[in-house]
Order: sequence, then structure tokens, then C-alpha cells
Amino acid sequence: MSDSSSAMSDEAERLEAISEIGDTPVEDALPKNNWKSLAARLAGSIAMLAILFWRLPHVSLSDVVPEANANTFKWITIAVVIHVVAYVLQTLRWHQVSTTLGLHTPFQRMFGFLLAGEFVSNALPTSVGGDVVRVVRQGNDTGDYADAFAATGLERLTGWLVLPLISAAALILRPSLLSLGGASLAAVIINIMTVVALVGILWLAGHRRGAGRMVGIGGWRRYLGAVHLGVVAFRHKQMQVVSVLAAGVGFQFLQCLSVLCAAKALRLDSIDLIVVMAFFPPAAIIQNLPIALGGLGVREGAFVVFFGALGVADSSAIALGLLVYIVFIIASLAGAPSFVMHRAQTRLPKEKTPSRHA
Repeated sequence: MSDSSSAMSDEAERLEAISEIGDTPVEDALPKNNWKSLAARLAGSIAMLAILFWRLPHVSLSDVVPEANANTFKWITIAVVIHVVAYVLQTLRWHQVSTTLGLHTPFQRMFGFLLAGEFVSNALPTSVGGDVVRVVRQGNDTGDYADAFAATGLERLTGWLVLPLISAAALILRPSLLSLGGASLAAVIINIMTVVALVGILWLAGHRRGAGRMVGIGGWRRYLGAVHLGVVAFRHKQMQVVSVLAAGVGFQFLQCLSVLCAAKALRLDSIDLIVVMAFFPPAAIIQNLPIALGGLGVREGAFVVFFGALGVADSSAIALGLLVYIVFIIASLAGAPSFVMHRAQTRLPKEKTPSRHA
């Protein structure tokens, strides 16, 4: 058999597998809260904040609560609005990934799903992540939970490229930020490790002997198979890759603007946009590690390291981290109506053509 015939046969089998993913129904309700996991993450946040105050004895709780005035609330309001607009671009990125994978959920519904997910992640004491909400609700809409899982997973993975790129661009634009000792080294290492991890994950997900072995297999493994097929789909749609990354850059840039507004609310004049672009992305990467509730404690510690190297007082850096967290929570409240009022309407997948392997 020639290489072209073999390739055509492989592609036919992949198309068949795509049509078969999602045949096994799953629960259309959210998973139950894992209180042990929630308690562990909450304990992690408390421990990290306690370590911060222990290692910084000159910082008291009153130091991290700045004096508020009208200007403070103005900048906080702007930060919240920018953060909500950033959710629009994140939804656009998710929508473009979903479309590439053949999931044609209307943008407006996806925006509601994303807001509901952010509300769960940031505003509710729960171990159920916002991504789970997104997967379940999009899966209910399309009847294909595996592809919904792949769409959310791949959308999230693009951030592993965009965040290091934004940080690297800022460091190049202002080389003096590379001369801050441990802070500069930490930022560079986090950026490099994130990209290396992304390349490794994509290689495993896209390789035929990696996640490709899961294609057409039932159970939980079909979700990995869906991710594999998603990676394969993007290989042949370079313009889609560009548009997804462009939306991702816009989303993360607006998040940086939101952090800058929070810094202005605290009158931290030494923190400008380039500084935020250089150091917020690596902080955002490590705050997403599942060791703390909403990144609380991890983010504040990262801000002490990164912004402290620029002369920002430890108390001010901690205050900035806490204010950014509050901005995230307030912005995510926009998802409360969607979370409360949404009623999942499961639509069964369309009848599929029987497989020739059946």
C-alpha cells in the first residue's frame, strides 16, 4: 500500500472515530463537592499567607488594608470592567477552539457558561472548578462531553504559550527587568518551564502512540482521544491557530491592564504596564497550581518576590495581590445569574452512521 493510500485510510479511520466519540452518556449534573480537597486548598492558602506574615515580621494586617478614597474606587471599578471584557475575549478563544473541533455552540451561550464557571471558581467555596462547569454545560448542549472536554482543555493550554510570550516580550522591551536578581531568574525559569511543559503535553496529546491510542476507545479514555483529535485538527488549520492565539493575547493583555488598574488604586507608581506584563504572567501561572484556594497566598507571595525587587513595599505587594483577588471575585459575580438560572437541557447526539468496524 502506498503512503498516500495509507494516509487516506488513517484519515478515514480518524473521521470515523470522531463520529463515535461521545456515544457513552455521562451525568449531566455537576460533580459533588469534594470537601476534603476544598479543605486542603483552603488550608494551603491560610498556611501560605501565615508564612508570608511570619517571614515578613515588619508587615502587619493593617498595613495591607490601604486608605481608600474616591480615586481608589474609581480604579477598582475600571479594573473590574476590564476584567469582565477580558472574559469576552476568553469566550472568543474558547468559541474558536470549539468551532475547530466541530462544536457549534452559540457564542452568547458560551459566554454564559464561561461566566458561570468563573463564578464557581472565584466566588464559591467549592472544589468543583469552573472548567468542569463549562465542560458539563457545553456537553449538555452538544451531546458530546468528550469534545467539550477537549475544547476547554485546548483553550486553557493556549494560555501556557501566551502568558510566557507576553512576559518575554516585556522583558525584551525593558532589559533592565532582567537585572533584578532572583525575581528576574524566577520569571525566566517559570516562562521556560511552562513552554517546555506545553510542548511535552502537546506532543503526547498529538502523537499517535500517545493520546492517539485512546481514539475510539470508550470510558474515560475517550476524553484523551478527543484531545488528540483536536490537536490533529489544529495541525491542518493554521489560520485557526493564529486567531485563537490572537484572542488569547488580547485576553491576557486585558488581565494585565486590570492588574495595572489595581496597582493605580493603591498608588503604586513604580508598577507600570511593562512591569505588569513582565511579572504578572509568571505569577498567574503559579497561582493556578492546585495548592491554594483561588491562588490565595501563592499570588501574594509571587507579588512580594517580583514587585518587591522593584522597591515596592512587602505590605503593598501583598495588598495588591489581595486586591487583584477581590477584583477577580467581583468580576466573576457577573456569572451568578447564569449559574443560578441555567437549566441544563441535554440534547442527545445525532444518530451516527454505523462504523464499518462494528
